[in-house]
Amino acid sequence: MKNNNYSIFASQDSNGNKILTIVKGKLTDDLVTNSGKINDPEFELVANQLKSIIDHSNFIDVDQGGEN
Repeated sequence: MKNNNYSIFASQDSNGNKILTIVKGKLTDDLVTNSGKINDPEFELVANQLKSIIDHSNFIDVDQGGEN
């Protein structure tokens, strides 16, 4: 990414559970500890777009022989 102030992290476990995280700034323990669900109805459009991305993506570790 061109903007160095953002990082994107993704992971998938063997059960098909996935996480997609976008961090502005530095990922810290406080951010992880204080994270929670977003229940704001105004976020619904963006949430649906992100759900579509995560539903159609595989986040497999390339170093373990997988493909992104």
